Amino acid sequence: KNQMEVKERDVTVDIPAGIDNGMNLRLSEQGAEGDPGAPRGNLIVQVVVEDDPYFNRDGTDVHTECPISLTQAVLGGTVDVRTLTGIVEMKIPQGTQVESKLMLRGKGIPVLNAGGRKGNHIVHLQIEIPKQVSKRQEELLREFDEEMKHSGGGIYGRLSKAAGSVFEKVFGNGDEKDTKGKKDENDSDDDVEEKKTA
Repeated sequence: KNQMEVKERDVTVDIPAGIDNGMNLRLSEQGAEGDPGAPRGNLIVQVVVEDDPYFNRDGTDVHTECPISLTQAVLGGTVDVRTLTGIVEMKIPQGTQVESKLMLRGKGIPVLNAGGRKGNHIVHLQIEIPKQVSKRQEELLREFDEEMKHSGGGIYGRLSKAAGSVFEKVFGNGDEKDTKGKKDENDSDDDVEEKKTA
């Protein structure tokens, strides 16, 4: 009787950038031996892409969450975001709302066999509300709430004015009492800036 002999061996596979879960790779003549004198068959490898705890893939786009403070949401600022290719500095616009999303174009997953074209990286901003505040912070928040009730143009027009402390921008003018605080640095003009490493 003819008997089939099973042989195992290791094969190195090159994974192309952008491959997705469930796709197959065909390795020519890396399969089982054929009849005497005939070439080997092909080896079909099915790809299984593991989930990542930070990056959430959607085709060629990736989604991540980024926590920001309440003051960053109101006044704007910058935050470091980890992308597939490294850390970038992303600008947070003034007046950012709950569940806002910002897009980093071309920072996603390469499109398979598309000459280097990539998807986008979508950042979901998560505004963190402090669970506890100091007495001074509570006073300022109550003052802020009272000012909002009487403001005509709203917070956006007032925040666009120049220097002074954060609370002077929100509440103050030349006729009102001084409020202690450090001066804010000017926002960068660049929405996304690559972080330089030494």
